[in-house]
Amino acid sequence: MKKRGYGLIIVISIVLVGGLLGRYLWQPDPTDLVKHGLERLNTATSFRYSLTQHQWVEGKDRVLTQVLGEKDGGNTRILGQLAGSEVEMIKMGDSTYSKDPFSKKWIRFANALAAQEVFLAELNPLSSLQMKELGEVMLSDQGKVNGEKVWVCHLSPSVQNQMMEVFWTDFQYTLYIRKSDKILVKAIIEAKNKVKSDPMTMTLEFKDIGKKINIQAPDI
Repeated sequence: MKKRGYGLIIVISIVLVGGLLGRYLWQPDPTDLVKHGLERLNTATSFRYSLTQHQWVEGKDRVLTQVLGEKDGGNTRILGQLAGSEVEMIKMGDSTYSKDPFSKKWIRFANALAAQEVFLAELNPLSSLQMKELGEVMLSDQGKVNGEKVWVCHLSPSVQNQMMEVFWTDFQYTLYIRKSDKILVKAIIEAKNKVKSDPMTMTLEFKDIGKKINIQAPDI
C-alpha cells in the first residue's frame, strides 16, 4: 500500500514539474505575437509616449529628437527638443498649434496638414510602426521594460512610411511586447541614411495605454 502511495506521489510530481517546465519553456509564435502587439497598440484610444532619435552626423552621435507626448483619440500633445530647439505642440483634430519658444505664445498653423506631415513621427509615433510586410520575425529573448516582463522580437520589415522610405534604408526593428496583455510597449528602430549610410536609431516607449488623458486646445 505504501509503495502504491509513493508511486502515486511520484507520478503527480512528474506531471506537476512537467507542466511547470512546459509553461516556463513555452514560447508564442513570433509573427502572431508581433501582429497582435501592433494591432493592440494601434487600436488603443490613448497612451503616453517618449521618442528619442539619434543620428551620426560628421562622425558624431547627435540627438536629433527627444520628446514626450500623449495621445487621446485624435488629439496629441508633445514637449521636448527637435534639432536642438525647444518644441511644444498640440494637435486637436485637424488643427495644430505650436508654442513660440521666445514669446511663449501659441500660434495656430495656417496649413495644419503640412505641419502634421513635417512632424509626423513626433505627433503620430505609430506612423513609424506601419509595415507593408513583416518579413521573418525572430523571438530572441525575454526581458523587462519599466519592471514588466516582455517578449523581445527582431525583424527587418518593409516599412509603410513614405517619409522614412525617402531618407532611410536597411530597417531593423526590435519590438518589446508585454507578456501580461500582449501589447507593444517599446520599439527600437535602426536604419541607414540612403546617401551617406550613416546610422540612425529611434527609440519609442509607450505607457498609460488606454488610460484617461485630457488634452485641451491652448488659449490664443
